[in-house]
Amino acid sequence: MLTQTPLWPELQAPRRPPWPRRGRRASGRRKRRTIGIVAVALTMVVVAGSAYAFDMFGPEVTDPPSAVAEAQTAIAESATLRADLAGEIKDARTVLKSPDGQAAKKPERRTLNSAIDDAQDVVTSLKSVASSPSGTMDEANAVLGLTSVLHDDVPVVTAALRDAASAVVASGRQVRLERAASEVEAARSALQAVVTDGEQVYAESANARDRGDLRTALDLAGDLTAQADELLEAAANAQADDVADLIGKAGRLTTAMPEATVQIQVATAALLAETSQDGTAVDAGVVDPATDETSTDPVTNQATAEDASTAAAGTCPEPDQVWSAENGHLSSSELASIPFASSHYVRADVVGGLTDLNAAYAAEFGVNLTINSSYRTYAEQEALYDPSSDTAAPPGCSNHGTGLAIDIGGGVQTFGSAQYDWLKANAEAYGWVHPPFAEPSGRNPEPWHWQSVQAPNSY
Repeated sequence: MLTQTPLWPELQAPRRPPWPRRGRRASGRRKRRTIGIVAVALTMVVVAGSAYAFDMFGPEVTDPPSAVAEAQTAIAESATLRADLAGEIKDARTVLKSPDGQAAKKPERRTLNSAIDDAQDVVTSLKSVASSPSGTMDEANAVLGLTSVLHDDVPVVTAALRDAASAVVASGRQVRLERAASEVEAARSALQAVVTDGEQVYAESANARDRGDLRTALDLAGDLTAQADELLEAAANAQADDVADLIGKAGRLTTAMPEATVQIQVATAALLAETSQDGTAVDAGVVDPATDETSTDPVTNQATAEDASTAAAGTCPEPDQVWSAENGHLSSSELASIPFASSHYVRADVVGGLTDLNAAYAAEFGVNLTINSSYRTYAEQEALYDPSSDTAAPPGCSNHGTGLAIDIGGGVQTFGSAQYDWLKANAEAYGWVHPPFAEPSGRNPEPWHWQSVQAPNSY
C-alpha cells in the first residue's frame, strides 16, 4: 500500500516525542513544593502584617515582680523609715531637755511625751519587719500587708512629733519670757530704791572731795532703768520671733542691775563716811593688825586679815545674829565658786548641796537659780552696813561673811511666787533653808535670803 505524501509538508506540525514517564513524576513534585513554599510565605506575610497591626512586636514585656521581690523592697524601705523616725524621736527628746522644754507648761509637755511614745511604737513595729526565712508567697504577702500599714503611719507620727515639739518650744519661751520680765521688774524696783537714797546723799554732799564714784553709779543705774523699761514694754507685746532675743536681754539686765545696786550702795556708804564728823574717808580694805596695812587675798582678790582671830570680840544688835572673828575673812581655800554662777562664792563644804538644788530647780523651771549675792568680805559688808537700815547686818554678824548665805532672784525674791514656794518645799532636802527672821512675819522679811542649815540664824 502506497503512502500518501502531504502536499505541504512544511505546514505539517512536527510530532513531539512522548515524555518519559519518570520525568513527569519529578515535575509534579517540583510543582507541589513550589506551591507549598509560596503558601508558607504568604501565611508569614499575613501573620506578620497582623502582628504589626496589633503592635505585637513592641518593647518586650516582662512578667510583673513577684510578691517576694516586692517584700524585699518594702523591708529595705522600712529600715530607712525606721532610722529617720528614730532621729525625729531623738530631736523631740532633746527639746524636752532644753531650757524651753523644761519651762514649758505641763499640757504641752504631756502632748509631746505622748507623741514620742506613739512614734516609738511605730519604730518597734518597723524593727519586726524582716525577710521571710522560707520566702514563701504567703509570708511575703504578710510582710507586704504589715509594711503598707506602717509606712502610712510614719508620716502621721512624724508630723505629730514636730507639731508637739514646736508647741513645747513656744510654750517654754513664753513662760521664760514672763519669768525674765518679772526678774527684770524686781531688779529694777530694787535698783530704784537705792537710786533714791543715793541721789539724796549725793545732793547733800556738795562739799565732799570726791562724789564721782556715786555719780557714775547713779548714771549707770539710770541707763539700766531705761533699758529695763524698754524691755518690759517689748515683752508685753512680743511676737514669737522676738522672744528668744528678749530673754537674752532680760538675763543681761537681771545680772547688771543687782551689780549696779551694790555699786550705788558702796559709793553711797563711802560718801557718807567721807562726810562724817571727822571728815575722813573710811578705808575699803581690812587693816592688818600686825602691820597696820591692808592686805588682799591673791586668789579671790578679796580683802583679808593677817590674823583675824586677834580682833576684839564684837556684839551684834539682834539676838539671832552671831558675831565671829572669822566672819568676812575666809581664805580662798575655804571657798568654792558656784558652778552655775561663777562670780559668786560659798563655803566649799556646802557648794555641792547648792549645785544639786540648782539642778532640781532647773528641771522644774528651765533656768538656773539667779544668785545676786553670796560670800562677802568684811570690807564689803562694812561698805553696805547702814545703822539706820535693816538692809545689811553689821560687819562680823552677817551670814554672808560665813560663806553660808546667798540672795536669790529670778522670782524667788517675791513671797508667794511659784519659784519661792518651790524652794520652800524642796530646798531643805539639799541643805538650804529660808530662816525664820526672813519670813513674812519675821523681824526682817527677805524672801530672797537663803542659807545653809549649817549657818547661824542671822543675815
